[in-house]
Order: sequence, then C-alpha cells, then structure tokens
Amino acid sequence: MQLHGIVRVATLEENPPGSERIEMVLRIQGVRPGQPRVVVVPYELLLEDQALDPEGVQGRGFEAEAAQDAAGRWVVEAIAVAGGRLLRGPDA
Repeated sequence: MQLHGIVRVATLEENPPGSERIEMVLRIQGVRPGQPRVVVVPYELLLEDQALDPEGVQGRGFEAEAAQDAAGRWVVEAIAVAGGRLLRGPDA
C-alpha cells in the first residue's frame, strides 16, 4: 500500500521484547480513510539509512510503501522522508 502523510510521533521499540531487535514505530496523520495510522520501520531499513532516527523524522512529511504482516502490523518496505519540518515541535 502506498502511503503519504506526516509523522506525528516516532519511537524506537524492541520487538520482540528481549531480542535486541529495534524497530521504529511511526504514528502518522494525513493518510486516507482506511489506511493505517501506525506503521513500523523494520531493523533492516534503520541499518540502511542512518538518517532514520526518531528526532529526525518526527514532524516531517513522508512517502512509504507498506504491507501488512502475519501479525496484522503495517511494515514499511521503502520510505522517503521530507527534508523540511512540516509540523511544529512541542516547544514552538
């Protein structure tokens, strides 16, 4: 599924717990009705692109290709994040 919107919140989480396998969970807005509001950037993509960090993507526009896995989670297969900040930070 092709998605585009704005990253509201980005967090790093260990999945499965105790595995030392880190994923980035993105809570997004601006997607169409019926599209997921939470997507997961897998460990492999985080290793490929060091710019994918929670502080760097939060508040920015993105385009992604995602697919639903067996557990029902939407997992990102490819992602591009905009260079400029689109949302104001909590201190603004």
